[in-house]
Formats: sequence, structure tokens, C-alpha cells
Amino acid sequence: MVILALAAGGISYIDNSQTMSSQISSLQSEVSSLQSRTVSTVVSQSSSQALAEAPVIPTTRHFSLIVTNAPVKIATNVTYDAWTFNGTVPGPTVWVNQGDTIDFTLYNPTSAAHSIDFHAAQVDWSTDYATVPPGGSKTFSFTVNYPGIFMYHCGTAPVLEHIANGMFGAIIVNPQAPLPAATGGEYVLVENEWYLNSQPGADGHYTGNLTKMLAATPDYVTFNGTAFQFQKSPLLVQPNQLVRLYILNVGPSLWEAFHVIGALMDTVYIDGNPSNVEHGLQTLNIPPSGGAIVDMYFPDAGGENPFVNHAFAYASIGAVGIFKVVAAGHSTTTSTVASTETTGTALTGSVSVAINSGSALNTTSTYFSPPTITVVIGVNNTVIWTNDDSAEHTVTATNNDFNSGLIEPGQSFTYTFTTPGTFTYYCTIHPWMKGTVMVKAAG
Repeated sequence: MVILALAAGGISYIDNSQTMSSQISSLQSEVSSLQSRTVSTVVSQSSSQALAEAPVIPTTRHFSLIVTNAPVKIATNVTYDAWTFNGTVPGPTVWVNQGDTIDFTLYNPTSAAHSIDFHAAQVDWSTDYATVPPGGSKTFSFTVNYPGIFMYHCGTAPVLEHIANGMFGAIIVNPQAPLPAATGGEYVLVENEWYLNSQPGADGHYTGNLTKMLAATPDYVTFNGTAFQFQKSPLLVQPNQLVRLYILNVGPSLWEAFHVIGALMDTVYIDGNPSNVEHGLQTLNIPPSGGAIVDMYFPDAGGENPFVNHAFAYASIGAVGIFKVVAAGHSTTTSTVASTETTGTALTGSVSVAINSGSALNTTSTYFSPPTITVVIGVNNTVIWTNDDSAEHTVTATNNDFNSGLIEPGQSFTYTFTTPGTFTYYCTIHPWMKGTVMVKAAG
């Protein structure tokens, strides 16, 4: 069975090894903006089933999030300077089992105050969700007592602004009794709103407009952070096999009327809790911060079924996609989808760096975007360089610790840093192209 989990932050498997309870050492400068993209991740076994099919024995799990400021693509030719967890919008999707105890750390190396709020937790808000000042961190534990799909987000005032700028993600708690296997495919779909200032900044990136946020008049409503992306790249499903959707509406203000054209929702678990069951829904009404697990079938091999926010004003500005039903017996995976094995250990988060168009001609002031990044070992210490130029380039460490070789246009190079320090790199073909990676220990 294959799961395709398409939240922009990918899948975050929680590590049972070591806690990261101490503050990040010497995080004194603001983390540079990160270039992030929505990445499809195919897992050889379902993330939900990989955890839930094993005997459900409550355990303690450890994971962390790091606050970063990151430019993200939210529509064609539209880049937004987002506030993020781990450099992506949405942040990483986190999978745990009902009854687990979570040891969590939030790192905030930025110049602004931020916090965390887990809707899956039952904790003292005034202490565990307290604002983390610039350069600080916060560690606390909680037990997930209820199954479901839950929102997490920054809870620092004004909360509206922090969520609308991108500080949100999903935590999925598998129930004690596993749901039926979804052999036709599984997807995580997170709907959100974007509110833009009328003009981009000098760097070509847009920023958030609080007046529009307060009026709830978005410029885009998106699934997984980018408008129309699943219309251009449909989500593949198997015919006549159970397809499972994990749907979360993070808002921050609008209700979602989720509808699949030409199909009915066979079984719906409101908020993802198996105790809250409905059948045969035409449209699923989801409030801001609400969610659901939807099980359904697509009988027509080779067909297409659009999915929309049936409040069509919002579908028209991005909240639309397509389920493409593959021919019987054909795989739902494609060669363009990155593959990651489910190993039971923590999967390190990643940071994306773009090789900018025009770099080979020395016509741009920034060649690697962002030119300087900060990563934390065990949190987001894998870096992915993608060549957005029309010429070949390399990513070569000044001290020769890593060397990509030739990166063709449209191709990527990935490297995981395991040692703290400052690493400079350049393109051997175009030596004016230089960048820096600052690697911090997790404490």
C-alpha cells in the first residue's frame, strides 16, 4: 500500500531516541529567509498504518519545530515572505498514536516573538503556550488522549496575523483501533487563506496585509499553501479502492465547504475521531481549526474528479484540485515524486535553496536564494539546492566537504549536515556565485 502525504512540510516522524530540551546554543542572529516549495512525499508504507498497525503501546516521542522566515511560492509567479515552522507552509505533518506522550521543543532563532498551540494537547495554556522571545526555546510534554486530525499554530498575539502569515500545520493522532487500510491512496489536505499587500517588496516578494486579514478578504485560498497546484498536478487514486483524505481547515477565518464533484463521501470521521461518524455526505462543512478524515471510492478508471471549496468565491481564487483515477492496475506514484522509506526513526526536516535564474550571466545580485541559511542538527539540517537557472551549476564546499557535481536545469542536489560550524560554498563554473550554511547544534 502507498500513501501520498502532500502537506508542504512533508511527514515528520517523531524520534524516540534523545530529547532536545536545552536551548539552541549561540542562536544570536536571525535565520535567513528560506526558499521552500510544496513537495510530494511518497512513503513505502502508509504513515498512518506504519504506526497504527503495530501493537498500540503508548510511548514517549520527541520532536522539535524551528521558527523561520521563508519565502514560499503561493501561486504562479507569486512569492510570499512567510512566517513558518521548519521553513514550509504548512509546517510538517506530525503522526503519533493515541496515548503517546510527546516531548516537544520549539526553537525561535528569529527576531520576533512566537509560540506554539497544539489542539491535540490538554495543557496549561499560560505556561506551555507562553510566547518564546527571540533567540529562546520552549520545552514541554503532553499526552494525546484523543484520536483525530488536529491543528497546531503560533498562538502569539495577534494570533490572526501569525496564522495568516503561515505558522500552522497538522498533527494526526492514530486511534487505538486502526481504521481500514486505504489501498487506493491517502492524502493530507490543509486549506488556508493568504492576504497580500497590493505590491511586492523590492525583492519581488509579497507580505501580509493585516487590514485584509481583519476583513477576511483573502487574495488566495489554497490547499497545502499553493493556489491551483493540484489542478495542475492532479492527485492520483486507485479505482474502486478505499481512498482516505485527512482534511484540515486552518483558516484563519473562513469556513470550508469541501466537495468532490462526481463523488460522494462514503464515511466521514468528524475531526478525525472514529466515534464521530457520518455517511454519504455531498459536502463537508469544516470550521476554522476543524478537520475530518474522509473515506471514499472512485469507480471510473481513467476518470477525473475535481475537488473544491464549494463556496465558489474561494474555489475561484485557488481552492480547487483534481483526483485523477488511474487505469486499473497502474501505480499512483510518479517519477517526479521524492521517495522516503518509513524506518521508524526521525526524518530530518529540510531547507530549500534556489539557484536563481540569470546566475550564470552574473545578472542578479543574489545567486543562491537565500544566500545564507541557518539549520539545526536533528531539526532541519538537510539542505536541498534546486537549479532554477537555464545553465548548469555546482554546489561545492570551499573546504571540499561536499560537491554536487553538475546540476542540470530543473535538477536538485541534497546534502545533510551533521557537524556544527559555518560552511561556505560556491559554483565552480561561476565562482561569483557564493553561499553560506550555518549549522547549529541542538543542545
